[in-house]
Amino acid sequence: MVSMRHIPALIVILTTTIGGLWPMFDARGAMLEFGFPASIAESKLAAPVMVHAESRTTILGLVTLIFYLRHQYAVVDTILAIYGGYAGAVDTYQVWTLAGSARWAMFRLGASWALAGCGLAGLTASAL
Repeated sequence: MVSMRHIPALIVILTTTIGGLWPMFDARGAMLEFGFPASIAESKLAAPVMVHAESRTTILGLVTLIFYLRHQYAVVDTILAIYGGYAGAVDTYQVWTLAGSARWAMFRLGASWALAGCGLAGLTASAL
C-alpha cells in the first residue's frame, strides 16, 4: 500500500516520466499545454528543441523512480526540492513572458513550489 506521504513524489515521477515523452508524439500539443503561444508551438524549428529538452525530463523522472523503488526517500525528497523550486521558477518565467499568461504561470509556480516544499520538508522520507 502506498503511503499518503508518497503521493507528491509519485505525482512528480508520473508527470516527468510520462509527460516528458509527450513531445516525441505531439510536440505542438505538448508546447501548447506547457503554455507556449501557438506561434512557438507551430514552429517546425521549436519541435526538436522541445523533444530534446523533454527527454531530460523523462530521464529525471526515471532516476527519481529508481531512487523511490530503492526506498531512498531522502534522495527523492532532494530531487523534489530542487526540481520543484528551480523548474517552477523557470517555467513560470517562460509562461509569463512568452505566453503572457500570468494566471497559468502563477498556477505552475504554486504547484511546483508546493512539491518543492514537500521535498524540503522531507515528506517522502518522514515517518508520519
